[in-house]
Amino acid sequence: MRKATLIPCLIAALVASACGDKRPKTGDANAAEVTTSTPTSPVNPGPVSFESANTAFTEKRYAEAVRLFTTYTTDKPGDVWGQYMLGLSAWRTGDRDGAVDAFKRALAIDSNHVKSHLNLSRVLVEQGKAQEALPHVEATLAIDSTSGEGYRILGRVKDELGDTTGAVDAFKRAIVLDERDVWSMNNLASASITQHKYADALGPLARAIEIDSTVATFHNNLGFALEKGGYITQAVDEYRAALAIDPTYQKASRNLARVEGVPKDSTAAPAELGKLSRSFLEQVQSWH
Repeated sequence: MRKATLIPCLIAALVASACGDKRPKTGDANAAEVTTSTPTSPVNPGPVSFESANTAFTEKRYAEAVRLFTTYTTDKPGDVWGQYMLGLSAWRTGDRDGAVDAFKRALAIDSNHVKSHLNLSRVLVEQGKAQEALPHVEATLAIDSTSGEGYRILGRVKDELGDTTGAVDAFKRAIVLDERDVWSMNNLASASITQHKYADALGPLARAIEIDSTVATFHNNLGFALEKGGYITQAVDEYRAALAIDPTYQKASRNLARVEGVPKDSTAAPAELGKLSRSFLEQVQSWH
């Protein structure tokens, strides 16, 4: 998945139904943003090897990975990759404080460790500490000005801080750097939805779903934008698509229940999502 502008309670509740996914919890679809990597240089074996700890992480045995990386970093406290992977493992268990501490230790070893800056900023955003996250995103972009991930997270941070214009600019830059960055497309659309610019949200969401149709969040947000544009039948279809992917998705379930009883206008022309996606691609070219 915040705003300084006051809006009526009912509208705020509806907008939250579409945009609430911009701040993912660990394990959400957006956790796919987590950046993992193995070191490019070999690590000397110890009582616990990096490889065995990393295998536990790769196999999603996160609590075991925390234990193993804790032992590993106790033996090799100066290994930046060990501290980084301890941070990732702690984050995946839901221990955000532990993750923050480990990422900060990694950065104390190497202040230019981009992946630690990126994921520390993500955890801080999840903790509601966007202002603390900002310098880490800025450090990332100072090191690598071509980091699409960096701009995507900068957009999230700006959004949390109420700077909608800054958030939109950052998401656009991320998409220019990677025209298949579906999460930046989703977040750009969410910013439009928050500003009640529902038509502007259709193109990026349609394009995101063309690239990856397996993310329930995209379908839910597209459904909401369609609903607000009066395309009720298509909105129903998108909410159902979201629930087919994730039957436990409460926002999509509530949205579907709300619109299923709304009269459908059989004479209304449907939104041409393919055309809207192509139009969005043309807009992206103009941002270069």
